[in-house]
Amino acid sequence: MAGGNNELSSRTIPEDQNEEESDDYQLMFKHFKENKVEIASAITKPFPFLMSLRDRDFISEQKFQEYQETCKNLVPLERVVYDILSNVQKKFSRDLLKVIFSKTHLKAYPEIRNQVHQL
Repeated sequence: MAGGNNELSSRTIPEDQNEEESDDYQLMFKHFKENKVEIASAITKPFPFLMSLRDRDFISEQKFQEYQETCKNLVPLERVVYDILSNVQKKFSRDLLKVIFSKTHLKAYPEIRNQVHQL
C-alpha cells in the first residue's frame, strides 16, 4: 500500500468535510478498532513492523525501546502489537493504515492481507 495505486488513497472527501467526518474514514476507523486482535495476531515478528512505526513517528524512540524490551521479556508478541495498535489508534489516519498495510508488511506478514481486504 505504500505508493502506487492503492484503495486507501484513492477515495476522495468532499471539500466541505474534513477527513475524520467522512463516512469512509469512520468505517476504516471502526474496522481498525474492532479488528486490532486480528491485525495483532497477523504480526509474527517485530521486524519490520516496530521499525516502520518508529521511522514514521507513529511511536517514539522511547516507546520503540520499551516495546523491544517487552518482547525480550517473553511477553507474547501479539499482546505487544495489540498494545501498540491501541496506542496508535489515538493517531489514527489513512497514513497509519498505509504503514500497517504497506507492501513490506504484506510480504512479511501474509496473514495481514485478510484485514486489508476488509477495509
